[in-house]
Amino acid sequence: MMKSILYNLYKAFKSKRARAMLLCLVSMFSLSAQTPRQDSGANGLNIAQPVMLGFRVPEEFWSREFMIFENGKYTRQTLEKYRGKPLILDFWATWCPSCIAKFPKVDQFKQIYRDRMNFILVNSFDTDTQKVATVLTSEGNGRQPTQTASIVNDVYLKQLFPHQSVPIYIWLDEYGRLQASSTANFLNDDQVRGMVERMKGGKQ
Repeated sequence: MMKSILYNLYKAFKSKRARAMLLCLVSMFSLSAQTPRQDSGANGLNIAQPVMLGFRVPEEFWSREFMIFENGKYTRQTLEKYRGKPLILDFWATWCPSCIAKFPKVDQFKQIYRDRMNFILVNSFDTDTQKVATVLTSEGNGRQPTQTASIVNDVYLKQLFPHQSVPIYIWLDEYGRLQASSTANFLNDDQVRGMVERMKGGKQ
């Protein structure tokens, strides 16, 4: 029986067509082994894993440097100064009128809660930093230039909190745990005040 199987295999691979197919298969596996996977980091991209509801952001969230527009200029900063208090990330884009229309509400909450709650804008869609600066500093449509700092040219945060549309608001508690991902309707005084009042109220 074994001799018969071996003989049939020998006849099969003796043909040129079978040898060509075998060579193609070997080549495919070889290329697959040498081509870096996009999520492996071998191609130089550091793909961040999305944060699940109730879990903390990675330590890199606080220590990574971001380009931030604040007080009329761009600087590179970490988010370390935002650690230890509830934080809302407001994802926006220059082509999103409803995002820009919500800036005054974010500024208002920032003034009301001051050192009890942190807010920061995040732009993950626009690469034109001058255009971003113009939107953030320009008056119009009944609003003043926003007083809230904005991260620009972001890639990392959009990986942590994947989304396709804006505005999207990411709610982190004082321990950096993801509490919610919401639309603009959820950004109201009851929700913001409730999060501030719960601060330090639970176990770490």
